[in-house]
Amino acid sequence: MLSARLSGKFDKYVVKLLPRRISPNTYTISGLAVTCIASIFLAIGHFSLGGVFIFLAGFFDMADGAIARTSGKVSTFGGFLDSVIDRYADMLFLFALCLYYYHSRNLFLFLCTLAVIAGSLLTSYVRARAEVFLPYKCNVGWIERPERIILLGIGALFGIMHYILPLLAILSNITVFQRIHYVWGKLSLTNGPDPKDNLDE
Repeated sequence: MLSARLSGKFDKYVVKLLPRRISPNTYTISGLAVTCIASIFLAIGHFSLGGVFIFLAGFFDMADGAIARTSGKVSTFGGFLDSVIDRYADMLFLFALCLYYYHSRNLFLFLCTLAVIAGSLLTSYVRARAEVFLPYKCNVGWIERPERIILLGIGALFGIMHYILPLLAILSNITVFQRIHYVWGKLSLTNGPDPKDNLDE
């Protein structure tokens, strides 16, 4: 996955384009603002402009981590805030698409977008829960947030959402089951604790 393979590798290039005196958390919040603009364009059907702002929001998402790492400002709260804002950003993009397809009476793509929402949320949730029971990261699977953002941006820019959304609906949910299978395998091998002991009510 891109997040695991490319993490930190472009920091030196990203920071050259940005002032370091601005805090990483400011870039995180700025990215959310750009996401809102992208979502407005998606909701009203201006997909090309929406695609541009999707990629711009992705750049801000890279920027906060790059600035934090290169300036020595990495913090637990910063990582937490970034994760929460990422979930908001994912949902804004996808809710905007739901709104557009609802009003355009495209039931198929509306349902595909709902499936992407479910897959996106559960991909993150399964990882968070898995890392309660496993001593290492659960970042397996075919598609994570970076891939979703890239594919959404491409779909918007080139007007091929009718291909991208069904693909994301399938791959996002396959990733969820890949992670479930991964955790099952690891816990079976180590005779780890029963997850039912800590499930939310």
